[in-house]
Amino acid sequence: MADLKNIALTVEATQILNELRQSLGITEQMDLIRLGFAYAVQEGADLTRDPGTRGGSNYDSPGLDNEGLMAETVKIYYSVTEVREEPYRAVEALMNKGLRLLKEHLRDGVIGTLGDLVERDRDIR
Repeated sequence: MADLKNIALTVEATQILNELRQSLGITEQMDLIRLGFAYAVQEGADLTRDPGTRGGSNYDSPGLDNEGLMAETVKIYYSVTEVREEPYRAVEALMNKGLRLLKEHLRDGVIGTLGDLVERDRDIR
């Protein structure tokens, strides 16, 4: 199987993206998608893709990850053969899960602002 050239958000993740724009104050769609991806990695989300997950907004892999940093990140944090061979399948799963996690954690009060996403466990003196 070849790696993805187009990465898709689910219909649910696309709706969440629009909600997060307002609640987090981030207007750039690509920035929010990358934030969702990074949050999923930070939270240790699994790479399982739900059947029929695609159907929302579509993005060109090189356009979303023009420097290849997302692909390299999944290769480092999820070092399994499938990810090394097809990193954008993992990126797609993680960006969808990350957006969903951000919404849930905002709703549940785990996070309240962008500042809460920066090393929540660190004790600043």
